[in-house]
Amino acid sequence: MSGSRGAGPTGMNDPEPESRNAGLLGGGEAPGPLGNQAGVPLDGGAGANNPAVAGTELNLVGSYPLPNGWSAAKEKELIGKDTWFPHTLDFLAVAGKGSKAIASPEDFLLKIIEANGQIGRLNFFSHGVTGKIATSGEVDPAGQFCTLDTGWTSVIGATRIADPYAKQWGDDGENSGSVKITVGNRTFSLDDVRAKFSAGAELWLFICHGGADPMLLQNISNALQVTVKAFSKIIVYCAPDNFPASRKHRVNMLTGATPKDSCPGAVSDFHQLSSDRGATPRKP
Repeated sequence: MSGSRGAGPTGMNDPEPESRNAGLLGGGEAPGPLGNQAGVPLDGGAGANNPAVAGTELNLVGSYPLPNGWSAAKEKELIGKDTWFPHTLDFLAVAGKGSKAIASPEDFLLKIIEANGQIGRLNFFSHGVTGKIATSGEVDPAGQFCTLDTGWTSVIGATRIADPYAKQWGDDGENSGSVKITVGNRTFSLDDVRAKFSAGAELWLFICHGGADPMLLQNISNALQVTVKAFSKIIVYCAPDNFPASRKHRVNMLTGATPKDSCPGAVSDFHQLSSDRGATPRKP
């Protein structure tokens, strides 16, 4: 994942590409289980920012299909050139057993509604830039960039904003949350979505520069009424030696001048990462 292009006063244009790569080959740890299957009780995780929260864990990932022409040899070549981006298969492997791909912001809400029981922690893996978190897009076959087609930002065009049911840019959303929307064959309200989270629940955004826009984090926190955890810099994916037979990348937030500098400190379980940005919900 990578890259940032600064947001203007009304956010990013849509679609907006990521423009730098942070995929690296190396490490070679034996693949093992990652994350928790949806429906499995949380035990607090291994990271310093992971207090125990009652509820189950749900892992969702953005929709970024494998680009046409990306064979195993091609991916290794691009990783060697540092011109590679993770796609949905990589996100799913890092997120672990039970993780699910989503196609849009509305599908993100639907997966929350469909989750078994109340959610104590929701992890979301995708691409992003300062001011925008993508739910879907495409990776350039040449590995130069990826698009951010759908997602959340301060404003996309003149309509979509972070709070799902807000009437215009800058609103805090429906105070009651009672307005119904229909996604697929389910009809639900923002109150219904909020009710799926347990007390003290957290949304972790494993998104490049996902934490660089405080307004966006606050809007998402307000909308879902959960604590949001995020990262201000790029998320580095350090591929195992047997990639792509295994896509269990070690991950880290950028800690040095280049992505490669971050791999010695990368972790095999994303729960071990500590966020450096966040927001707590303001009551509607």
